[in-house]
Amino acid sequence: MSRPARFETRRDGYERWRSWDPVERKERYVYVHQLLCISDGADPHLVFSNGDYHVHHGNRIRWDNRPSNVSLLDSEKHEQHHRSHRVAGRQRVARADGGRR
Repeated sequence: MSRPARFETRRDGYERWRSWDPVERKERYVYVHQLLCISDGADPHLVFSNGDYHVHHGNRIRWDNRPSNVSLLDSEKHEQHHRSHRVAGRQRVARADGGRR
């Protein structure tokens, strides 16, 4: 007997569909932002590339899955983007507390 897929939101905010794979006998997941990116024209092989590419939320809100907020980036560009935001955030905190950090 097959089980229906279930929609869920992870604790970190990512929305996904969950389904039982009877052949592999384990749960399978697909994230809403991945499906959205594919429906907007991205190559599924890149979206599901095991880490070579990532679907990026432009405003960094993980549950904001509007087409205008997601884009496919190669993993290096994705990491550079997040690294630059972390550095900028630390600089804003340093300025806000007068450099006492």
